[in-house]
Amino acid sequence: MITLIRSATVLPGKLAEGIAWGKESSAILKRLTGKEVAFCTAFGGTISGLAWISQFDSVAQIEDAFAKVMADREYMTAFTKSAPIFVPGSGHDQMWRHV
Repeated sequence: MITLIRSATVLPGKLAEGIAWGKESSAILKRLTGKEVAFCTAFGGTISGLAWISQFDSVAQIEDAFAKVMADREYMTAFTKSAPIFVPGSGHDQMWRHV
């Protein structure tokens, strides 16, 4: 089992927009991948941090999910809307293998 954590930091004053976009994108991701997506806000550490957390059976399953997401017009349109909400370059992926 692999846990994928994608995080990003919202620009100052954009937290409400970031949360709204995060919820929208989470619903799209679940529809496309069939995986539950836990959408979270930071309450310690980096202020205005948001994260999407999902679990996959394998790296191949993650690659398949990414391919579906990148090919989906609805997600790509939503992704384009996110540009003025997040700190450029703040996106970060972590993959954790369960032992």
